[in-house]
Amino acid sequence: MAIVINANPKDFAPVYNKMEYLITSDNTAEPNFAHLVDIYINGSATKTVRLRIPVRPSDSKGKVDIHRVLESALTSNVGSPTGTAGTYNAANSSLTYIVKFGEEYGTTVVQYPNLTTDSSRKAFNASLEKRPFINWDVTEYELDGITKKFLTNMPDNNKVSINSHGWLYYLDDPAITYFNVNGYDASGNFLYATQIDATAATTDIQFVPSSPASLNNIDNANITVGSQPIINSNIASYNIQARGVGLYSETKTFVIEESCKYNSNTLIFQNNLGAFDSFTFYKGDMSTTDIERKDMKVNVDNVVSNDIVYSMNEREKVTYYTKKSETIKLMSDWITEAESNWLLELISSPEIYLQEGNELTAVAKIKATNYTKKKVVRDKLFKIDVELELGYDDYRQRM
Repeated sequence: MAIVINANPKDFAPVYNKMEYLITSDNTAEPNFAHLVDIYINGSATKTVRLRIPVRPSDSKGKVDIHRVLESALTSNVGSPTGTAGTYNAANSSLTYIVKFGEEYGTTVVQYPNLTTDSSRKAFNASLEKRPFINWDVTEYELDGITKKFLTNMPDNNKVSINSHGWLYYLDDPAITYFNVNGYDASGNFLYATQIDATAATTDIQFVPSSPASLNNIDNANITVGSQPIINSNIASYNIQARGVGLYSETKTFVIEESCKYNSNTLIFQNNLGAFDSFTFYKGDMSTTDIERKDMKVNVDNVVSNDIVYSMNEREKVTYYTKKSETIKLMSDWITEAESNWLLELISSPEIYLQEGNELTAVAKIKATNYTKKKVVRDKLFKIDVELELGYDDYRQRM
C-alpha cells in the first residue's frame, strides 16, 4: 500500500481560502475504497477529525479541502486600549497542523490509517480575494530580510488622532529585536527616535502599538531607547519600522490630525489578512435609535364592589416588549484613492469595534450592501460615510 501526496497547501496559508490536497493510492480499484484524511491541530496527539474522501471518477485521485476544519480552530486577537506591553502575541490568529493519510476498502471494509504523513504546516485567519490568494507568498511578510511587509494593506500616511488606538500586526522572526519610531515636526524635521523592545512576544503572529494613544500606553520598561510620551505635542507625523540584526521591515507613516469642529471616531476592524487596522472619521457622528414594540390587549377588571367603574387610567393595551437598536453614522474627511480601495476591507469586515475612550464597543455590522471604489481621475475629491449597527440591543421595562 502506498499513498502519494501530489499537491498540498502552501506552508503558511490563509485559512478562509481553499487548502487542498491531491493524493494518489495504488489500491483505488479495491471495493468500497475511500481515502482517510486525519487532521491534527497544534501538536495534539488526538486527531481533530477524520474525513473519508471518495476517488475522483476522472483520474481515481483523492482531492480534499481542509480549510473548513481548520478555520473553526481559529478566532482573532484585537489589541486592548489599556495594554502597556511593547509587543503582543496573537495566539488565536494562527495554528500548526499535520495531515495523515490512509485508506479503507474491502467487501468488509477495513481501515488502514497513517500510511503517509505530510510535513507540519501553518494556517492563519486571513481571507484573501482571488487574485491575492493565487499570488500569495508568505515570504513577502516574513520579517527576515529587507522591506518585508506588515499584515495590512493600509496606505501610507494614515491619519490618526492623538487619542486613537491601533496596532500593526506582523509575522515574527527571532532576528527582530526592536521597533523604531521616528517623530517629525510640522515642517518634516526629525525630532527624536524611540525604540520599543520586540523580544517578549513568542507566537507566529504578533502586534505592536502604532496609533498615538496605544504608543503612549507602553510602559517605560518596554522602551529600550527614549521614554514616554512617545508621541508628544511637538510630533506632527511619525513612522514605525521593525529592525534587527541585518533586517528591517517596510516603514509605515502616520500623520496626526485633529478635528477643530467635530468629534472624531476611530473604527478598529479585522482586515483581509486577519489582522486589525484602524481608521479615524473626523466629521462627527449621528445616532439613530430604532424602536421595536409588541403590544397586547388585556381585559380590565373594573368591578368595584357592586358597580362597574370606568376610568381614563384603565390600560386596555399593554406594551410587553420594547427593544432599542442603535445605529451610528460616521463621516470621514477627504480620503485618497488608495484609502478608498483599502476601506472596502472595513465595509466587508466580520469584526469591527468602535473605540470609545479606552473601551472597544462591538459593532454588529456596517449597514451597506454595496461599495464603490473611488478614482481621482473620475471622482476628484471624495469622502466615505458608514452606518454602524451596534453589536447589542437594549430593552425597556415590561408591563
